[in-house]
Amino acid sequence: MALRYTSVLPNDLLLRDIKAHMDWFEAVLRQSFFSNATAADGGEFTIPTIFAKWCADNTHRDSVDEAAVEQMRQVHDALAETGADCLRAEGGMTQENYTALTQCMDAYIKQLQKFSEDLAGSNFSIDTVTGLRSAAGMKNEIARELDRRDRKSDVFCVCALSIDGHKALAESRGERRMKEVYAHIAELLMDSLRSYDDGYYLGEGEYLLCLKHAELLDACTVMDRICARIATTPAHMSGTDESVSVTISCGVAEPVPGDKIDDIFANAARAMKEAQEEGGNQVMDWKEKSALQQYAEDAAIFD
Repeated sequence: MALRYTSVLPNDLLLRDIKAHMDWFEAVLRQSFFSNATAADGGEFTIPTIFAKWCADNTHRDSVDEAAVEQMRQVHDALAETGADCLRAEGGMTQENYTALTQCMDAYIKQLQKFSEDLAGSNFSIDTVTGLRSAAGMKNEIARELDRRDRKSDVFCVCALSIDGHKALAESRGERRMKEVYAHIAELLMDSLRSYDDGYYLGEGEYLLCLKHAELLDACTVMDRICARIATTPAHMSGTDESVSVTISCGVAEPVPGDKIDDIFANAARAMKEAQEEGGNQVMDWKEKSALQQYAEDAAIFD
């Protein structure tokens, strides 16, 4: 199955959950202050579980942080228990009950907002032009893969891609047409990758892929096929008969023990730079070099 991204969090989910909790909060206050105000079926006093249910259904997804979900559950449980205390209080709600309830309600809303912001700024923030993930949560996701490799020996490779001659192409085609080119390449990438791989658009014609359960040789073979497909599949410009042919250069790096996140990205970028210098439209894999060799090459890049 090809790689496809959709928004993880439904747009109206948080609004519906907040409204339901506000209705519940008002019902608890009404019952506590006016004991003759009862719900017909007691439903008003049952704390809503709209978002709690969504969390339970989605914790298996890589995009949802299990620790954050557990924290949400604890805050939600505390709110439910505090509401029950208010309803059980003899003689009606006390000042202490009221303060505890409002504090728990405020804590829940803040935690809900934080969860939403973290998710929006994480690996599942989708670039609107390409449909790939944005760079916002890229490091966090690669860090997860690095952790899986350390714990479970799950191999993976990082691939840095760049459109050959991007600057000149952008100057000649303009922003509107380049967006179509970016989207065209992204579509080919997603169609070529597996559903559990990851793809990111970094801007300025640069992409980054994370090929999971793939060793260096296998990843290079995959990227060779993708490069060839991009080179032979022109991007058709909307509203015209014009098409734009592009090629890409790709660098592939497989993390080795001791690598940090920035090391992995730098290694893939170095290999990509080497592919560009060798004429582009090809794949280069990063090979570990001595410190002196690496220093010399890095110095040459900034000449």
